[in-house]
Amino acid sequence: MLISHKIFVSMMVWTAIAVLISLSAGIEVLVTLELIGLLVVRELTDGFLSSELRRRMDLFIYAGLVVFVVVVLRRVLLVLS
Repeated sequence: MLISHKIFVSMMVWTAIAVLISLSAGIEVLVTLELIGLLVVRELTDGFLSSELRRRMDLFIYAGLVVFVVVVLRRVLLVLS
């Protein structure tokens, strides 16, 4: 099995766990858990990945960070109002 397939399977398992955890907590918790999963997988597989696969994962991480910032800003505005 290729390393990219192993990463995909591990992220699918993590996504299923994150969905089960965040069923009652909301989308903010799901986004946070997914970002944590991506960061952990990226860090653990850094030595085994090709530069192309690293760039692809970085794009997902950057997109997750943007969504995370939106969630945090939304929460801050909710607290301030």
